[in-house]
Amino acid sequence: MIINRYLAREVLQTFLAVLVVLLLIFMGRYFALYLADASAGKISGDIVVEMLFLRTITSLSVMLPFSLFVAVLLAFGRFYKDSEMTAMAACGIGPARVLTMVSLIALLCGVLVAGFSFWGTPWAHEKALQVREQARSGTAFEMVAAGQFNKIGSDDQVFYVESLSEDRTGLRNVFIQARTVDGQLDIFSARSGYQQIDPVTGVRYLVLVDGYRYQGLPGSVNFKIHEYEKNAVRLEELEAAPLRRTHWAIPSSDLWGEAGLSDQAELQWRFSMPLATVLLAVLAVLLSRTSPRQGRFAKLFIAILVFVTYYNSLGVAMSWMKRGVVSPVVGLWWVHALLLMLVIVLAVRYWGARWLWNRLLHREPTLTSMER
Repeated sequence: MIINRYLAREVLQTFLAVLVVLLLIFMGRYFALYLADASAGKISGDIVVEMLFLRTITSLSVMLPFSLFVAVLLAFGRFYKDSEMTAMAACGIGPARVLTMVSLIALLCGVLVAGFSFWGTPWAHEKALQVREQARSGTAFEMVAAGQFNKIGSDDQVFYVESLSEDRTGLRNVFIQARTVDGQLDIFSARSGYQQIDPVTGVRYLVLVDGYRYQGLPGSVNFKIHEYEKNAVRLEELEAAPLRRTHWAIPSSDLWGEAGLSDQAELQWRFSMPLATVLLAVLAVLLSRTSPRQGRFAKLFIAILVFVTYYNSLGVAMSWMKRGVVSPVVGLWWVHALLLMLVIVLAVRYWGARWLWNRLLHREPTLTSMER
């Protein structure tokens, strides 16, 4: 029990450390992307944090298996480097006990991954889509970014504001250009402005202060210039576009019994993540086997290469299944079968076929010093 707790503690501590590092890298990257979209006026700045949170949830079903894979590899790599595995083998702690402990951790992590894969990820995708569309369903002004020209409403309307207050209700140096049906220009410029809501109708207006209004075509006889102290411009209300639900956002319960290839491929993908958690953890135990001179990071590059190949192969298999290249019976399972074969080959190489056969027959094999 003491050895089991020690092994589990080392693996879990490394797992948490790897997961935190990956989360920081992932969140930093997407936070910068969402900020760039907000500054360009593609999304509202108010939803950046919420979008980042939802995007992180969608990635956990892949990030957790990879974190456990690397954690087991690093933890056991240190055990081999410090000759702790040799000491444990001398005390009767054989491969079977180590694999049992790692498999138990992988199964518990697999249950968590299954929760994200079957429920968390679809919910986060659907919620992110709703947040984006709701943000676009307000007034056109809410999508405006300060310091650059923005197209609002139709493509014939251009809005520019030099700066905005923190609550986005106050403006400075405003420019609005719209083109009427007959092709004439309607231009507003103002030193400042603010938003105002009609208490009766609830309609939002942009009140412009100290500015000019230009109407007509420049150079024509009917071109008009008006100076005003205050002028109210109604803000266009944008209707939310219909939600386009992707297969990632479909609840798992809706995928059961569906005959479509895309639906079946998505369902098999969600099954793949928990299964990958267990297979990769067992593979990490085998890949971590090194000599003390090699160090704990000796197999890290090979392990990452194996994971990238495995993950990309799942993506290729999913694409093939959607296009009907492979049948749903084969689906994504052949990729897992190849990984399982790699696990068996490495186990036979390190411990011998006799040891594996005895374990299948529930016998206790006697290991030689080399097998240990």
